[in-house]
Amino acid sequence: MVRSARKRLPPGFKVIPLASRLPYLRHNVIFEDHTGTSALMSWTSSAKQSNLPHLSSWVFYMVHPDVPRDFDGCVFQDGLENDRIIPIGGPSRYEFFFLPGATAEECVTHYRGELEARGTIWRQIRKSEIAMKKKNRYDGGAGADDLIKGGSNGPIEESASGGEAQDGDAGDQLPGLVWPDHDDDCYFINYRGWLFMYTDSNIQWSPEYEDRQVTVVKFDPIPIEWEEGEVVRWDPMEHPIHSEQMNARGRKGYEEGLVSWMGNRKSTHWDEEAGGATCRAVELGWKSW
Repeated sequence: MVRSARKRLPPGFKVIPLASRLPYLRHNVIFEDHTGTSALMSWTSSAKQSNLPHLSSWVFYMVHPDVPRDFDGCVFQDGLENDRIIPIGGPSRYEFFFLPGATAEECVTHYRGELEARGTIWRQIRKSEIAMKKKNRYDGGAGADDLIKGGSNGPIEESASGGEAQDGDAGDQLPGLVWPDHDDDCYFINYRGWLFMYTDSNIQWSPEYEDRQVTVVKFDPIPIEWEEGEVVRWDPMEHPIHSEQMNARGRKGYEEGLVSWMGNRKSTHWDEEAGGATCRAVELGWKSW
């Protein structure tokens, strides 16, 4: 059976409209991960987009034993990105998994398990492409004989229930996770997978926490083609999992932080495809993936 997000919020929270001049909604949805443990998915959206999460995402592992589990993930995102976010690419959802005391290796193992259970973003990207082309055919537009031509080249996973959702219905299931299918998208980091370990118990952002650190964990390295005679100073293949601490927000104007690192991962093939799929799903009237 395909697991679905339960449309309920952390205690004390609800879908909160932002200021009236900004017609956006905040969403906090609790769901069960592949181990049956509660996790949190958060995103902001326009009223038109309704409850559909963005397909693009960032994954945080909350590993401090005392970190709260009933926080507003949208407030966390706003505090992290405020005055730092690079305006590249489309919006993303945040996912929070709670693994008290977990190591980087344990977080990677969990992520891979979640990836196996839910699949990657490419299944939803292709589903939205096919559904839109069928809609165009029914509306007198392009035919459906080119459904497989063009578009994304990513793999298509079968759903856990063994079938595809019907036209106009995305199926009440969790969105897939990011997994770049173009090596160029990973050129500067040389790893195909990444996640963030949040090691603090305090989830509030304020000036006194400007030096807060987050651990970026990269895994599944991509082989580098070395030039003949080139001196190899760092070979990712010798480090299947690589962890690096960096300032979460960075120093405005002169120090790269996590937010800047995230911005550098945007405007890539996977992010453009994920954004396009979200737009198509909204146009098709999908309420979930």
